[in-house]
Amino acid sequence: MKTAYRLAAAANRLLLTAAGLLAALLAVYGIYVLYDIFYTNENAFVSYDLLQYRPVLNVTDAPQEKESFAALRQINPDTVGWIELFGTNINYPVVQGRDDLEYLNKDIYGNTAMTGSIYLAAENSSDFNDWYNLIYGHHMENGAMFGDIDKFLDQDYFDTHRQGVLQTPDAVYDISVFACVSTDSYEGTVYRLDPDAEHAYPALRTYIAEHAAQQTDLPDMPDENMRLLGLSTCSDAVTNGRIVLFAGAVRRDPAAAPPEQAADGSAAEQVTPAHETPRMLKAVGHLSDSSHWALLNLICLLLTFLTLLPLFALRRKYRQLPYAQKHERALTESGKHDLHTNAVLHSLRTFIRRFRIGTLSEVFLLTLSAIVFLQTENMTKPMVLRDGTTGLMILIEAAALLIDYLCFRYRGEKPDDAMQSTDPEGAAG
Repeated sequence: MKTAYRLAAAANRLLLTAAGLLAALLAVYGIYVLYDIFYTNENAFVSYDLLQYRPVLNVTDAPQEKESFAALRQINPDTVGWIELFGTNINYPVVQGRDDLEYLNKDIYGNTAMTGSIYLAAENSSDFNDWYNLIYGHHMENGAMFGDIDKFLDQDYFDTHRQGVLQTPDAVYDISVFACVSTDSYEGTVYRLDPDAEHAYPALRTYIAEHAAQQTDLPDMPDENMRLLGLSTCSDAVTNGRIVLFAGAVRRDPAAAPPEQAADGSAAEQVTPAHETPRMLKAVGHLSDSSHWALLNLICLLLTFLTLLPLFALRRKYRQLPYAQKHERALTESGKHDLHTNAVLHSLRTFIRRFRIGTLSEVFLLTLSAIVFLQTENMTKPMVLRDGTTGLMILIEAAALLIDYLCFRYRGEKPDDAMQSTDPEGAAG
């Protein structure tokens, strides 16, 4: 019967342990999901550091323009341009993949990212020399990527945010938005890239005129100086719904001055002088592949904390010091000086010294682990399994475990047994 009770108790403990581990796993997963949502939303905007790579708007100096794009192409050789609509969050490099799925969930650094990238259709020419160029981007609720495009459905927003600029290694194009259309992903008139402008554009122009939520004067026919851009993003209202912003991109004459800047920055170009645009060999912003936080580093920090302050054995661990001090005093005051008593006193005093040294050492190691983590990790960045400081974090935790084993384990005779042997009546205890 006792065997059955023991088996039942063991099974009960096993089930409770499994339930606890499952609950902990679900909690960790839930926290990760919340973090992933936070990261996806907050870091979809172009980073300040990535802006340092934006080509300088100086069309009178073609070699400098090419040099600017060379820096971008060191990050990603698929970079084909940089697009900005003034007064909006649309201010990104444009890439082009082997197909239209490559950059759907991959950022400019090649990392997997639900936000994806702003990318030119694979069928288009990478130099934007086609009469019609389709550019895709995800719709983010906070306005990042192409999340601002649905705002163009509002008349006031459309009227005040129609200007922008497209930069390529060979030219700068002034953008002027002329229509915003709600459509769906199966609309061939919008999403078919027919190279014959004379055949395809009249049908597209008619479709825009009939379906545009907002529009101005539609261009008659694209020519060698004007390109047609279609900026496409998803619509939350319809499963396959799309919102497409149509704009004309006119090649800027290198001898002409850029448009004057409006007071609100909405209808003119915001130009950064070349001397105010620092160059860096490698970006380190929230979209950079050089800035992540490592899961193993966080686990090592938590384990170092739990080594110093065990959540389930705190009282049992740290009550040893006052317990040892109490019995050390009792044995000292007992006046016994035989070999057995002296050996117990020596072991108690050694343990007390080790305990104090161990406590200070573990506090130091926890502080060091926290400093290393805070200085090298940022949890608003993408998560990876390990990074360059993971080895140091593991070494710190290993040192904490070794110190815990050496300094917090009493290895002498139990003080209670010693007291009984020196004072049979138990008066000293």
